Amino acid sequence: MSSDEDELDLNEASTPQLNTQAEDDGMDTEDTTSVRNSPAPTAPRTNDPPQRLIDCTLNRHSITCKTYDCVPLVAAIHPAPIYSVAATRCFRWVFTGSDDGYVRKWDFFSSMNGKTALTQAQRHQHVDSVTMAGVLSSWFENEEQPNIIKTEPSEQQASSTNTTPTTTTTPTTPQMTDTSNIVASTSTVATTTMNQQPKLSPVYSMEVQSEGLWALLGTESGNINLVTVRHDEGKCHHVLRSHTAPVSVLRVTPGEQGVISGSWDKSVLEWDLNTGSIVRSYSGHSSQISSSSFQPMFDPSKSDENQEWDQKNPNIFMTTSFDGQCFIWDRREPEKDATKLGLPDRTPPWCLSACWSADGSKIYMGRRNGQVDEWDFASQKLIRSFRMPANSGPVSYVASMPNGKNIICASNDNVRLWNTEIESSFTIYPEGGDKTSKSSSNTIPFTILPGHHGGTISHIVIDATCRYMITTSGNRGWDGISTNACLFYDITANV
Repeated sequence: MSSDEDELDLNEASTPQLNTQAEDDGMDTEDTTSVRNSPAPTAPRTNDPPQRLIDCTLNRHSITCKTYDCVPLVAAIHPAPIYSVAATRCFRWVFTGSDDGYVRKWDFFSSMNGKTALTQAQRHQHVDSVTMAGVLSSWFENEEQPNIIKTEPSEQQASSTNTTPTTTTTPTTPQMTDTSNIVASTSTVATTTMNQQPKLSPVYSMEVQSEGLWALLGTESGNINLVTVRHDEGKCHHVLRSHTAPVSVLRVTPGEQGVISGSWDKSVLEWDLNTGSIVRSYSGHSSQISSSSFQPMFDPSKSDENQEWDQKNPNIFMTTSFDGQCFIWDRREPEKDATKLGLPDRTPPWCLSACWSADGSKIYMGRRNGQVDEWDFASQKLIRSFRMPANSGPVSYVASMPNGKNIICASNDNVRLWNTEIESSFTIYPEGGDKTSKSSSNTIPFTILPGHHGGTISHIVIDATCRYMITTSGNRGWDGISTNACLFYDITANV
């Protein structure tokens, strides 16, 4: 290479600057001088940390609308029944826990935007609107962490054999025990040795921090694994140990400083996530815990204001059990017993799901006989019941909508959007006599949401803006048939 070419290569970076300067010389002198003498613009410096612009306010049309259109668009393929589901507050990431012991992380918006399409064989199992497949980002295992107990050898053995302190592993097995005397035992996670094979546990319950920093996973043995999600995904950092049977319910407190856990051992515990200790034990249930939720703090009458629909009352929450009981607890009064909602007459003892109304004034409970009971929170009295059509099967999940009129009822045959303001022959009052509506008694108070058919619905999750919904199919370890389907819905308010 010649020396002229070398000099050209070395000065190649400065050539555009020279050309720019030559072009600037042809400009007016006054403009050049004014540009050179003007101070360089500087951006204002602030010490505030950068904030994420996430709008979780509810659209006012979702409050004043008459009904909703819920259309499934995405099917997240699973090889096993889905026991639990959780999502970040903005629905950026969705986590599903299955019977096979794996937690799967889905990219919700990439799935809804149609990044991946279903194959023809996969589309055959769903309705026509479901054409896109869920985008699987990653997955990790839900392992049973062994309880490491350190034991010191006797002085004689230490002097004769000159051994060091050893550790023994005691496995924990699920069993039904009395929970009147609950002792909290928390321990840090220890690494298993090479000869120990990790045991995967079905993800009976799951909760995720609102920004996806960490997650809580319920196991079959009764342990609760605290794992990181954003960094070192799936790594277990701590185990909350006290339950002796599968943990079927996990509900993080509104301040995300604690968690309410319920188990098949009939116990309900409140944990402090900062210390890993038990704050309070809520005793009284006589059967396996099936659901739990905090009271909403939402006023549908203020439709003109920007409200956040997912704000909860940190003091009031309810729990339901498999025998049909519903208890309402007040965290501010540790000595007070729970407020109990009894079983109506001729109602079988069974309840898998219950939810609050949008404003927190009513409670809806799904029953085994295909009914949804509506209770008044203030008076603790049964208002009425909504009877599903014949041969619909048990109501496995219920959820309320922000307009205060509609509730979602999931049965074995279909998922229905029920209008509670329409009086019809499907409405039953506790006095025994059905009150007929002013219009025809043949009025149908519900619409069938497409997607699920012939399977037990394990969970229904609606985002804070009421624009998206997720439904999963699974029996959560109880009776029922699962279709292994997880569907992503798009919700539109019909004004």
